[in-house]
Amino acid sequence: MAADPILYCLTRDRELAIAVDARLTGAIAFFFNDAARLHQAVTLRAPQFVLVDTGAVRAEFGDAGLGPVFDFLRHRVPDAQLAVRPTPGVEHLIAAEAGADVTLLPSALDACVDAVAAQCGCA
Repeated sequence: MAADPILYCLTRDRELAIAVDARLTGAIAFFFNDAARLHQAVTLRAPQFVLVDTGAVRAEFGDAGLGPVFDFLRHRVPDAQLAVRPTPGVEHLIAAEAGADVTLLPSALDACVDAVAAQCGCA
């Protein structure tokens, strides 16, 4: 029997965390509110899926803060599926900064949760 997939989520949006946790009954989800905690967790145990909510990137770094987060993830967990929840209206900038190998999810809460569930195989 295969183990439940592990999802790490970098977010400060409590509604997103609650909705993802409630929806992903076939996965184990961990939530982090800053990149340092996500980096530490990835170092200890590799997830199969990582969701980065742009709202969790420190404002002083702007969207450019996504690049280092995804570069770290690509090197530490190369087999993980990476996804980003963009700030509404700047999806093209987010996609460019995150990289072509990162799945761009909808920014609307319900649509984002549906997409995460589908990506994790918990739809």
